[in-house]
Amino acid sequence: MAEAPKSKTRCRCARCRIGALMGPVMLIALGGIFLAGEYTPYGFVTLWPILLVIPGILLLAQWAASSEGHVGS
Repeated sequence: MAEAPKSKTRCRCARCRIGALMGPVMLIALGGIFLAGEYTPYGFVTLWPILLVIPGILLLAQWAASSEGHVGS
């Protein structure tokens, strides 16, 4: 007999929720950088380090967050 497939349960711990923000926040930051390039004297060449700072802040927040209730391996 074949086993029933396990249902995929998404983890709702704080650490996983912060980690899930990485992609959307990076896209918003990238769009903000290009928007700033259109309306300010600062362009992508000046503001690209923000794309390194934001993941660092999110990883630091993820490290500091609680993993209580983590689901998964």
